[in-house]
Amino acid sequence: MSAKNQLEQPRDKHDELIRERAELIRERACQRYATQDAYTISELTRSYDREDSRGRIRLLRQVYRQTPCLPYELALRAVADDDPAVREWMARKGQMLDYREAQHGNKGDASEVTDSTESVTYLHSDRNLVDRLRHDADPFVRAAFFENAELFNPSFWRSDEWIEEFKGCSLLERLAMMRNEGLDFHLVKLILDPDDTDLGIEMSERYQLAKACLVNKRVVENGRRTRCGYVPAKGLSGWGQSRDYSQAVWELAKKWPDPAIPFLAFHTVQTFDRVKAKIYPQCKEDTIRWAILEGCLPEDEETLRVARADTDQGLRSAAYGRSRRMDRQEIEAALRREKAEKDNGAMNGLFTNPWLEPVAREILDAMAES
Repeated sequence: MSAKNQLEQPRDKHDELIRERAELIRERACQRYATQDAYTISELTRSYDREDSRGRIRLLRQVYRQTPCLPYELALRAVADDDPAVREWMARKGQMLDYREAQHGNKGDASEVTDSTESVTYLHSDRNLVDRLRHDADPFVRAAFFENAELFNPSFWRSDEWIEEFKGCSLLERLAMMRNEGLDFHLVKLILDPDDTDLGIEMSERYQLAKACLVNKRVVENGRRTRCGYVPAKGLSGWGQSRDYSQAVWELAKKWPDPAIPFLAFHTVQTFDRVKAKIYPQCKEDTIRWAILEGCLPEDEETLRVARADTDQGLRSAAYGRSRRMDRQEIEAALRREKAEKDNGAMNGLFTNPWLEPVAREILDAMAES
């Protein structure tokens, strides 16, 4: 092997990672639409005009894979397309659709927006395609816009602006907002609180919104980060609020008279063991306690200990089956108690538990010999 070829071979994992990143940059730079000029823009617009609706969406997806920003001429065609399916796709998947040019001070014929520090003017003020989607003639297209976290992101997650936008939306738009992966947690808390009056919504609408936000990816992953012990840097918001919001979701869901909301919350959103253990005995319905157990991890020792004393045999069995650590004396006491009462809840759980089954079988054999 020549000296040149030897130099081109990765020497360790870090060297290999650096080379892979450099190759990825090269590959991205060679993408056809990464650099947009008169030739590639003409090619894209001509291709767009020849395609049917499915082909147009396929073309838009292809360009977005190569660059985060469509050429203005292509984006304009998409947001003004005669087929609402294309506009709907743009509302849900589009990004970087504000093609205005911001300038500081008063320059040229432009619309002026003034903030607290300086005057900002925009050239080509009619090129904000986000506004076209927000005011589309199709109500579903207008609603799909609120699901798009790339386009609908009020002032970097400021709660007051989320709430203000929410109050001005239709029910369809609000339901779409609940699917937004940047959904504001303070708004989630207001929706989940059945005693809230600030939002001014009826209970039937709140029920639909609560179900939708409880399957929101950000809400669900927030709870999972809580279980990972995620500690944010000082001053960070959003994901960094996981310790507060996972517990709040559970405590607010517990207040609902309709069992569907606590069931969904407890089944999908993780929280601390201490929170589960506190709420578990407060739930009168077996199905709600089952939802808590379904989400229990082996390290939820406090909750599992509470559930092992449940009056329901099936729930006790599930709790014993998920427990990783139990004292030998507790296992023996459970087996003796259930043998006397002819109740196999603990036994069924223990003998399907690979961690505790050997000890339980040893104890049961000793009981049989005595």
